[in-house]
Amino acid sequence: RLSAVAACLVLAAYPAIARTEPTPSRAAAVAPDTSWVARSAIYEIFVRDFSRTGNFRGVIAGLDRIKAVGANVVWLMPIYPVGVANRKGTLGSPYAVRDYRATNPEFGTASDFRALVQAVHARGLKLIIDWVPNHTAWDNVWVQQHPAFYVRNDSGGLTVPRDDKGKLTDWTDVAQLDYHNPELRRAMIDAMRYWLVEFGIDGFRVDAAGFVPDDFWREAVPALRASVPRPILLLAEWGDVKMHRLGFDLTYAWDSYGRLKNVWGGTPASDFVRQESADMQTMPPGGMRLRFTTNHDETAWDNPPVTRFTSAAGARAAFVAMALLPGRPLIYDGQEVESPQKLALFERNPIAWNQPHGAAAEAFYRRIVQLTRTDPALVAGDFRAVETSAPDDVIAYQRGDAVVLVNTRPRAVRLVVSGVDLDRDMDLLSNRPQHGNTVALPPYGAVVLERQAPVHAIRP
Repeated sequence: RLSAVAACLVLAAYPAIARTEPTPSRAAAVAPDTSWVARSAIYEIFVRDFSRTGNFRGVIAGLDRIKAVGANVVWLMPIYPVGVANRKGTLGSPYAVRDYRATNPEFGTASDFRALVQAVHARGLKLIIDWVPNHTAWDNVWVQQHPAFYVRNDSGGLTVPRDDKGKLTDWTDVAQLDYHNPELRRAMIDAMRYWLVEFGIDGFRVDAAGFVPDDFWREAVPALRASVPRPILLLAEWGDVKMHRLGFDLTYAWDSYGRLKNVWGGTPASDFVRQESADMQTMPPGGMRLRFTTNHDETAWDNPPVTRFTSAAGARAAFVAMALLPGRPLIYDGQEVESPQKLALFERNPIAWNQPHGAAAEAFYRRIVQLTRTDPALVAGDFRAVETSAPDDVIAYQRGDAVVLVNTRPRAVRLVVSGVDLDRDMDLLSNRPQHGNTVALPPYGAVVLERQAPVHAIRP
């Protein structure tokens, strides 16, 4: 392990990081409609991999691709300089931050990032950035400037983080921050406020949010929301619904992802719906789950959806089942063209966008994402289970007037739906009418049945 003195020497051995220069704050504007948060569809970007150039300019060049798939919020994984001391892999983890107020020089300058924010807003989209408040790189500028910001081991040196149960993690490339220090708390809030005020971003995805003490969030969340005259989105990488009571808009649906994988492994589909219903009953008012079938962790350590859910058809079925649950959907780097790549966190693997059936896949994902943002039933409709004659094989639930049926098996299923009249409903995926309550689903097939297309659709 690196002692405080050694860490300072390591920091001094590397060229100074170019700090972003603040610009004068602009005049406060009237806060726009906050409903974009409740109608968000998030696209997660690993800047290293999203484009051939692997930088902010490459992201700008791909923004129209993101808009075309229906997403309205761009989430950038950490954009800061990456630590060198105790680095993992060739390039290090983006979650090992060397300076909270600087950009990774491999991605571009502060001006390049500002241009990206402006390009996002010019397309009517929002932008949130990843924030890593629990720990920093061992050679973060704070190690030298503010050594009291860090937890110390018995020898007085820096220490790897502990999890929320107090157990040491294997995150050997980062050092634990000490939230008993009120000066650290102020500095962390100031650093987050800096990006909101000076660059006009629209919120944060907060890494390992539950590792940070609750009372910090009780202080930080109101301060962040008050720092700009517009709504911001706060996404906690945590599953406990307490994060909503602490002020976060979105929490991770990790348990849902695990349950969905279990269904693909053979557990009854009806168990998935029953457990989702139980989870929804614990949700505080206004709280939402982030619904995903992959993200940077799952693709790196598990498998991309086309592998994890057995095929492209299985991946699409899984996305329908997950994305149309209450909450907001997530798409990650290349998911919409069904790239089979495992994107490692410590290396660079540019996305292979030219997939054999990429155009058809993109059209499919676009349709699902559009429904989550424009169909009133699928934006805010109540959730309940639907009974069918195939409870082991078909995920079946209702959102308002819309009935979602997903075949989770690689064989055709014919089923009868009970308790709701489907006759003359329209399948919103194929635009075909439904006759009667018997539904035939092909292998990994899905339908979204609604009595009629919404007359007063919510604007995206």
